[in-house]
Amino acid sequence: MNPMAGVLHLIPTPISSGPFPLPEYLKEVFRSVPYIISERERTTIRFLASFLTPEELSRKHFARFDEHSTEEDLDPLLHPIVQGMEGALVSEAGLPCVADPGASLVALAHRRGISVVPHPGPSAIVQALMASGLNGQRFMFEGYLPIKEPDRLKRLRYLEGLSRREALSVGWIETPYRTDQLAAYLVSHLEETTRLCIARDIMGTDERIEMKTIGEWRKHPLRFGKIPAIFWMQG
Repeated sequence: MNPMAGVLHLIPTPISSGPFPLPEYLKEVFRSVPYIISERERTTIRFLASFLTPEELSRKHFARFDEHSTEEDLDPLLHPIVQGMEGALVSEAGLPCVADPGASLVALAHRRGISVVPHPGPSAIVQALMASGLNGQRFMFEGYLPIKEPDRLKRLRYLEGLSRREALSVGWIETPYRTDQLAAYLVSHLEETTRLCIARDIMGTDERIEMKTIGEWRKHPLRFGKIPAIFWMQG
């Protein structure tokens, strides 16, 4: 570790418009950290304004890190922390670096001798798996399926077979405007006995979590609209 460097805190943020009781100790971390790295400054400021005073907010320094950030951006982002300043990486929603930008920044922080401190918080991915009734001992999160065929179907078939052979749960996300499209695709192409959990709007006002076999989903399909959802499958 670099004894002169500060600490990089990884701090979760709300995953929906529903209530998120931020623990007092995390509020204190935010109050004490002068430097905040986030995907969108405006969203982060709105979140911080829910518990920080205008004076406390005015003392914060913000920097942007998102999916468009390059390797050349990383060292300048970490420079204040290398120099001894405390910093925080926050996600647009949920846990930083989990199905979210940030891994490359954290990897460089380790190489620069910066202490990395993760803090607990909401994760739609984990909470959906918890509520699915599927295997929570052996699982993999795939992220997004390929958009184009035949790669999409080929990957789905491979993952379904892997899940069946290894008793493995497999998860996906999709952009909200494609939630209905992915649900219909999975129900159309997975085997009848494969189990599929669809968890929508986790921790939100429209939260709904259901697990059925594909055969059952075909009898009672759901339409979600443009609502975030997590999909977990076990063959």
